Amino acid sequence: MIFNMKIIIKCLAVSLSAIFISTVSAASKENRINWIDFSDPTAIYTSAGMSGGNEGVDIYATFGSYLGGQFKQKLTIEAKHDLEYYNVNYLALNTVTNTGFLVDTSWSRDILGVKDVNDSAVGIIKKLPLMNNHLNIYPSMKLGFLWGDEIKSTTYVEVDAAVRYSFDRALWVGITPSYRYAMQGIEIRDWKTSIDVGFQFANGFAVAAHVNDDDEFWGDMTFAF
Repeated sequence: MIFNMKIIIKCLAVSLSAIFISTVSAASKENRINWIDFSDPTAIYTSAGMSGGNEGVDIYATFGSYLGGQFKQKLTIEAKHDLEYYNVNYLALNTVTNTGFLVDTSWSRDILGVKDVNDSAVGIIKKLPLMNNHLNIYPSMKLGFLWGDEIKSTTYVEVDAAVRYSFDRALWVGITPSYRYAMQGIEIRDWKTSIDVGFQFANGFAVAAHVNDDDEFWGDMTFAF
């Protein structure tokens, strides 16, 4: 009887161990799958955050949701540079092809030496994973339109290619070169580049720092939920 009880106890222990290991493995796999990549401009999640730099304080919020089938979407609203101007941006993403449709808008912004300029653009973005997803490139192309009371209406094309390298899922660095070319209206032949670095403390919290060739620098904190 004692011998049988020992066998039963050992069997129960093995079974419980197997169940525990399976549960931990499944949870670990789920965490890896659900881990938000804050370095990815095409990642879909809901968040809120704040940033600050030599141009003032920014406040932003993003709402991400399931759109249908293999598509997801996110809407981002930003109050920039101490509420000086506002951005409202939209992304619809095909999660199978990693291709997205963009709508980017900016309202009442002072640019090119002109006040209260509005800017709307539509385009596409593509995620190109390399080096086992350690290196990702996000080329995009947009057709845009500038207008305002003190500026000649201008149509332009903008091309950029954000590059992100992740050392692990927490630490990443990147560079984003962009070029804007006006086809009609005011003359624009504008190259810009930003350098970025970020660290993710947890699945829902990350910080990042940025600097560009306009001598602007800023840091941000983002909370996802």
